[in-house]
Formats: sequence, C-alpha cells, structure tokens
Amino acid sequence: MVASPRHHGVAGKPIEADHSLDAVLLPLVALAVRNRLGADRFIQATKRAYVQAAVDEAVAASAKINYSRLAVITGLTRKEVSSLVGQKGGRGRPARASREQRALRVVRAWRMDPRFQDDKGRPAQLPLRAGRRTFAMLVRAYARDVTPMSVLSELERLKLVSVVHSTNSIRLLSPRGRKRGDAEQSMAELARLLADFVSSVNQRRSADGAPVFFSFKDSMLRLPEQAARFDRVFSSRAAALLDSFDQWIASQPRKADPRGPQTRVGLGVYLVHHSSEGAPSRVVSSQRSTGMRRVKRARPRAP
Repeated sequence: MVASPRHHGVAGKPIEADHSLDAVLLPLVALAVRNRLGADRFIQATKRAYVQAAVDEAVAASAKINYSRLAVITGLTRKEVSSLVGQKGGRGRPARASREQRALRVVRAWRMDPRFQDDKGRPAQLPLRAGRRTFAMLVRAYARDVTPMSVLSELERLKLVSVVHSTNSIRLLSPRGRKRGDAEQSMAELARLLADFVSSVNQRRSADGAPVFFSFKDSMLRLPEQAARFDRVFSSRAAALLDSFDQWIASQPRKADPRGPQTRVGLGVYLVHHSSEGAPSRVVSSQRSTGMRRVKRARPRAP
C-alpha cells in the first residue's frame, strides 16, 4: 500500500512531525525576530542546545565527553561538536535568577496581576510602602527575597519606572523604546519558564510515584465581553492561587541543616486570550518557584 504524500515527506519522513516542530519553534523565532536576532545566531544556539541535550542525556556526570558519540546522536559533524562543546565551556547549568530577571518578573506581574491595576485594567501608580496596595507588596509577591529598593533601583536603571516624588509613589512607564539588553533579559526569563513548562509536559514517570500534575483547558467564546469577563475572573483566581503557594511554603517546617537534600517545587498559571480574527495572541502568565537546586515541578488544579 502506497502512503499518501499528505502523510509523508521526502524519504518517507512524516511531515506532521515537521509541522509540529515548526509550530513549536514559531513563537521562539518570532521573539528572536522581534529582538533583531538573525537566523545565524538562532541556528548556532540550536546547535549548542542539541549538543547540551545530548550531553545531559547520554554522558554520565563523571565520564569524559566523546565527540564522536555526540555527533552520532545530534547529526552534527565531529568538528562542529568539538567546537560547540568548547563554546559551552563544559556542562551547562541553569543560571540563578539575576536581579534584572526578578525586576522584569515584577514588571510583568504589575501589568497582569489585577491586584496592582487601576479601574481600567492598567498598571496602577503604586505608593512605595504606605497604603493597601503598594510597590513593596508587589516586590514581596513576585521577587521574593530581594528588597523593594533594590528592585526599584534596577527598574530605574532600565528606565522602566519613574518615581513621583510629590506622592512618594512609583509609575510604570510604557514598554516602548526598550534597550536590546532588556530584550535579552526577557528572553532569558522566558527560557527559564519554558524549560520548567516543557519538563512538566514531557516528564517521565519515575519509580518513586506518579508524575506531577499537568492539565490544560480552553474554549471558544462568541462575545468579546465574555473574553473580558474571563480575564477578570481567572486573573483574580490565579493571583489567589499563587498567594496560597506562598502561604503553604511559609507554613512548612525548616530543616536545621541547610546543606541537606533539597527539591525545587513550583507552579505556573497562564491565561490564553487569542482572537480567531487573526489578531495577535495575548497570554497572561505568572510564575512562582522556590529556586532550589534539584527540580521537580507540580501544577495543581486551580480551585
């Protein structure tokens, strides 16, 4: 029986897999294009990622890296693998969140968390400390163990906020005119969140129990006001869920020995808002994590 060309490409390769890969890469490439990164940089980054993934998958921690074996796994030449391993400088490890990344996390929450928006859904002008809704509360919720003043200094350096001295309050500026360095920090933050998401979606069942929870639901709405209502309702519920995460973590006993084994846990929440008329998609997202060393992620059901 001859396979239909609709299901197979050149040399019998299933084109559905190619289309799926295109769909996975498109948002990343769109971000690269938006940040003026050429295809050559993206291709080199893809090759480095292939080599790093092959090292993590097939090379023991104490073993010497075998370039020929990595070439077989990745499809690259041995010379390319040797050069790329040299660029990596050894096994890669996820970098800890920098102060800039935490500052950008605060900015994202400021734009998306309804608790820090005005009546029109825009980022509210926040008093520094005094009041029911403050900049200090925002920093505590999304930057965790760094001080509000350190985040404020970084946001001023990035020209993302202005201080209204007459009212001792902070105003978020328009995102237009951002520097290239800011865009690269946004990509670094996205890479960290995307790695967590993919790990939870594509997790392997371990011998010590069931995989951590992951699920997703969406629906088509007919009226614009329904989509707006969805945003309001579930943004508030998502913020409440993330608050409950902080409360649960604070209620847990602390071990006397900080050098003991640790497990990183966290949850992510994101809302999807995409018009079928071809308008660009809008994704409202938020993330919390404990920042521990070993990784295990959980995504519980929303209440």
